[in-house]
Amino acid sequence: MEIGVILLLLGLFLIGFKVLGLIFKASFFILSIPFQILGAIFGVILLTLLLPFAAVAGVLTVVVAPLFILGPLLPALLVFFGFYLILKS
Repeated sequence: MEIGVILLLLGLFLIGFKVLGLIFKASFFILSIPFQILGAIFGVILLTLLLPFAAVAGVLTVVVAPLFILGPLLPALLVFFGFYLILKS
């Protein structure tokens, strides 16, 4: 009989702690909603401000990347251009 009472009390304590945890979790969520809204607003503002710079950087990358790829070939291109000038004259 005593073991049944002890198990019942342990079960009630478990249920009580679960309810307290649920209340704590819900209250923490309710308190964090304004900060989540502010974070979303600042994220949208930051994205709106940085998107034009990202687009310009993307276009510059597309324009400048072939120059960087051809950079190591520059000495050979200059030598061939010199041969062309010598043979032309």
